[in-house]
Amino acid sequence: MGRNRSNRKDRKGMSRRVFFGAAAGSAALAALKASPVASVAHAQDRMLRDYVGRLCYNENPLGPSPNAIAAMSASLDMGHRYPEWFAESLKSDLATLHDVDAGQIVAGCGATEILRLCAYAFADPAGNVVSPQPSYNQFPGDAEFLGAEVRYADLDVNYRVDLGRLDSLVNMDTTAVIITNPNNPTGPVLAATDLASFIDSMPPGVVVIIDEAYHEYVQDVNYESAMEQVRQDKNVVVVRTFSKVFGMAGIRVGYAVGKQELISSMKSWHLFATISRPGIEAARAALTDSQHITDSVTLNEQAKQYCYSELTAMGLEYIPSESNFFMVDVGSANYVHSELEDRGIKVRTYQSMPDHIRVSTGTMQEMEDFIAALLEILSADVPAGAIPKTTALYGNYPNPARGVTRITYWLSKPSDVRLQVFDIRGRLVRTLVQQRQPAGQYNPGWDRIDQAGRPVTAGTYFCKLEAGDFEQVRRMILL
Repeated sequence: MGRNRSNRKDRKGMSRRVFFGAAAGSAALAALKASPVASVAHAQDRMLRDYVGRLCYNENPLGPSPNAIAAMSASLDMGHRYPEWFAESLKSDLATLHDVDAGQIVAGCGATEILRLCAYAFADPAGNVVSPQPSYNQFPGDAEFLGAEVRYADLDVNYRVDLGRLDSLVNMDTTAVIITNPNNPTGPVLAATDLASFIDSMPPGVVVIIDEAYHEYVQDVNYESAMEQVRQDKNVVVVRTFSKVFGMAGIRVGYAVGKQELISSMKSWHLFATISRPGIEAARAALTDSQHITDSVTLNEQAKQYCYSELTAMGLEYIPSESNFFMVDVGSANYVHSELEDRGIKVRTYQSMPDHIRVSTGTMQEMEDFIAALLEILSADVPAGAIPKTTALYGNYPNPARGVTRITYWLSKPSDVRLQVFDIRGRLVRTLVQQRQPAGQYNPGWDRIDQAGRPVTAGTYFCKLEAGDFEQVRRMILL
């Protein structure tokens, strides 16, 4: 089971060389821009009832494959019958695709359920798990909810997962390491050789979970799926989803492939029939539509390259991304986020990266609208004490925090405000603000003291902002 077969099955031939040519990337990109992908017309028609400007969830703007839509429709007359208990037909197709045994696969309700199964199976309340930060935080959050300690490693100077820092946090109590590759929210990937060496360096009892939600978008020739590590019987679980390149975020199908004993541990926590009959049929059909995958990846590259060129012309620094999103340094992320939202464009911010916004790729029209709006926002003079256009809770910084942490929120109009902190079980820990406040920007601090004046322990907490009819909750982590 050599590397060539792994590349053929897992990359579907979609390397940078296929899209842009071994040495003619710019010429191919010019041709690509001149020839919109086949699925764009379908997507533009659907935009009349779609969420235009929702550049915050890393969704595929082309939607599901036509094959998947047809398969779902054909299954509806069997809606009165339960689906396969554990998506056996889908697992059979996936086993063929990845050249593994069907017993090495577990399928569930999106990567959300799969990562939760990983936490149930591999997070020990008496041990710890290790995670990069910032990165996709579901597995660390679930592990901590189950009582495990979470040890966080900062990214390196290029916003990549720092394998050396992760390794330094692994000890005799570590049960699992989670790596999102490409990393979310920053976008870079790890080289295949570096990741393989890291996996080989782990103690025998440590499970390495590789979240490859954005695998199909990667163009870096140094990247390789960790599926090959699974085929070599390493202590690895690879997580995949149909939510991204397959355009099925609302249909909720995900799966994991791993060493059989690891998958068996996950299955012991698995509820039956968590994927609907239409979901199973849509996923199976989507696997057969290579053209839709090509269209989705091509549009994604087109959108990114257009934005990169425009951002460079604006003098803005961005983080080159191997996914369907990118981060750009706009100076004041919260302000730009608020202004973009007022213009109907939603992006993401991260308090640990207060200068950057994360932008999902959309249709070319959406990307052109985003660039035009960003240029307008950054070209305008911003008066001191400017009133935010939208009310928003931006969370706390630093996060994770060791000492005092500050919680940022903006009010677009005078409001009766209540800002509270709750623990992971929903119990009130502290009321930080309860008063009427004028419109403006606020940044109160929390000294990790509860309502009774006692210091709180490390762990996961939630801050909740209520301002008139507005309500929002953010997670915070105390170290």
